[in-house]
Amino acid sequence: MTVYLARLAPSSQLTMRYVLQDAADRLGFEDMNVEEIPWHQLQPDNVIALVAALREDGYAPNTSSLYVNAVRGVMNEAWRMSLISQEHLLKMRSVKGIAGTRLSQGRNLRRSLIQEMMAVCATDPRPQGLRDAAIIGILYGSGMRKSESVNLDLSQVDFSERSLRVTAKGNKQLIKYAPAWAFEKLQAWLELRRSHLKEGEVDDPFLFNRIRRGSHITRERITKHAIYYIARQRGRRLG
Repeated sequence: MTVYLARLAPSSQLTMRYVLQDAADRLGFEDMNVEEIPWHQLQPDNVIALVAALREDGYAPNTSSLYVNAVRGVMNEAWRMSLISQEHLLKMRSVKGIAGTRLSQGRNLRRSLIQEMMAVCATDPRPQGLRDAAIIGILYGSGMRKSESVNLDLSQVDFSERSLRVTAKGNKQLIKYAPAWAFEKLQAWLELRRSHLKEGEVDDPFLFNRIRRGSHITRERITKHAIYYIARQRGRRLG
């Protein structure tokens, strides 16, 4: 897996790492780090089960294909390293993602809908509740892109001015502002994250962490793919 990620562009490595970790979680490896998973032991039935789980969760066809292609990429490297046979590789390649395409379902969000999403997050007692409220609040409040939010560091945030210094498309430096309520959500999340640190540990430099099953706050930065998943899952609670 490490070799596969190393072949990707730096901008793609974080996303595909998240995709592979989420795929591994769905395959029963939720208690293992992505580097420790014996990918070469996967069988076509495992990938078929993964596609079925993604379909059940309402994933779009292109997202399902992203997961399948990530697993294929790892299996290609396993074959190059002589960990699997060519026959095994061909069988893994034969599994397809969810068929079909979908039109974009994006739409403008009314303020009351955001308040309802905040209420949904507030009913979640897990760390995800505070984190997701902070993510949605900052994205909606500032109007920034998913990729801009995941790349944000604490050093780019001015809590007194309620401003965020982001790197936008074309490597442009922009200052964006968010309302007080969004910063309150962000502050609540950061305080919770710090409360989980062990004595002597230093806080993470970025804003939003990946949270594994079992409410374990990792020391990994979240990806833009995960941001999309979070917003979609919270939105589904409201229909």
